[in-house]
Amino acid sequence: MYRFFMSFLTTACSFWLMTPVFSESTLDSEHPLYQDGKLTIPRVDTSAQAGRYQDIQLQFNAATNTWTLTNFRDTLIVPGQGVYLDQVETIITTSFPVQVLLKISGNFPNGCGGFGQINQRMQSNKFEIAMHHAFIPPGTFCTAALVPFVKIIPLQVYGLPAGTYEYSINGELTGTFNLSRDNQL
Repeated sequence: MYRFFMSFLTTACSFWLMTPVFSESTLDSEHPLYQDGKLTIPRVDTSAQAGRYQDIQLQFNAATNTWTLTNFRDTLIVPGQGVYLDQVETIITTSFPVQVLLKISGNFPNGCGGFGQINQRMQSNKFEIAMHHAFIPPGTFCTAALVPFVKIIPLQVYGLPAGTYEYSINGELTGTFNLSRDNQL
């Protein structure tokens, strides 16, 4: 019994001492879902913006063998509106392969502040980040006070070759960072 208890305690302590790893993209709602003849697509990019259209729903009609668009949200980001961005700090870890994080600070425009989808894509050597304000249903009353936030966004840099990379957040905050060597094991 003592041996079992010590083994359990050692295992539990090992898990407790591990460094936790978190991911921005773990929700099932971030992947297309087909159920009962309805296809739900959480995000569609355009050439101008990552995640421009969200919560797209298509209904299949078996009689005509066609799809009908039943719902979508247009989430055009206009710089200076919605989420107010103040500054960004680039954090590059010293471990290898390196991780690159963007620490973004700013303000929500009202007391109903919160983030909706945060989308990222890479075109050429530029990361485009779209930080959407949470959807607020019509008729919701919010305080008019600015609400500060800090958000850390991990960039998907594993496997990238050495070089200089750019980033743009909502078309407002821009910057660069450098990978001194190929970022893969």
